[in-house]
Amino acid sequence: MTNNIKKKRNIRQIFKEYAVLLLAGCLQSLGVYVFVQPNSFSPGGFMGLATFANYICAKLELGFSLNTGIAFFIINIPLLIIAARKFRKDFLIKTAVTIVLDSLLLEVLELINFPIFEILPQDGYAYILAAVAGGCLCGASVALLLRVDGCNGGTEIIGALLQKKFPATNISWFIFILDSSVVVLSAFFYDKTKYANWLLPTMLSICKMFCSSKMAEIILRGFSGAIKFEIVTPHGEELGREITETLLRGVTVIQAKGAYTGQDKQVLICIIRKGQLARFKKILAKYPGTFAYMMSTSEVYGNGFSRQAAEGEKESVL
Repeated sequence: MTNNIKKKRNIRQIFKEYAVLLLAGCLQSLGVYVFVQPNSFSPGGFMGLATFANYICAKLELGFSLNTGIAFFIINIPLLIIAARKFRKDFLIKTAVTIVLDSLLLEVLELINFPIFEILPQDGYAYILAAVAGGCLCGASVALLLRVDGCNGGTEIIGALLQKKFPATNISWFIFILDSSVVVLSAFFYDKTKYANWLLPTMLSICKMFCSSKMAEIILRGFSGAIKFEIVTPHGEELGREITETLLRGVTVIQAKGAYTGQDKQVLICIIRKGQLARFKKILAKYPGTFAYMMSTSEVYGNGFSRQAAEGEKESVL
């Protein structure tokens, strides 16, 4: 009976994870196809190389077109082969599925002539909207993939491989350097007549990468972000009881003594959700002589917050 329950739970978990992969692929493809590619700036990374290849083939009139999705798939194949010996099977499968989804979705969007957001010279500085929107969509995709232990391939795989060789170095630096290299390379080849200043495509790429990073951070923190309070008060019992009864949050009470006054006090430790902050401050205002400070927390596990994942199961975003 227990084995059947575990099997059903695992199947349900796998279904949720691959649904997240599909959603992440849709967001990434829309960000690149609708906002980045039509406005001739690089999204960075291997997707940047793919859009660059698409642009070069169209510009040189070679007699054939190389779709961004196909180019992205082709340049990722060698990396997947190399990574097959280095990483877990589960991670490789998810990464391969994500790469295939991104490639197929980009191809589908082009086949159905999905509407694009192309900025014309007379539109002024509206092209910044393309960088922001594209970055936000791609950042949301990255955040979803990280929640289910996947990645978009490309520079993320290279970064992970390099980190295995140089474990003391942060992987984010590898990825940043690789992505930036693609952006710098594209600055020399993209159409400079589209913009008033030849540096603008590079600046748009940097803006897109920044928005992508911030959006991923906001989404990841948003799933489990909370606020930790440490409160020094002579009204420990009353304050702790009101917090527990009003906000339904646990409170830890520690006996303490003021170094200057020598008075006995209590230190209360409490973690609340961000939406409870206003009510929490109103409660604190009722108790004179109370001193409190707060700290943002990015991950909280336990009662009332994210549950601990069961053995063999990852916490899902769905």
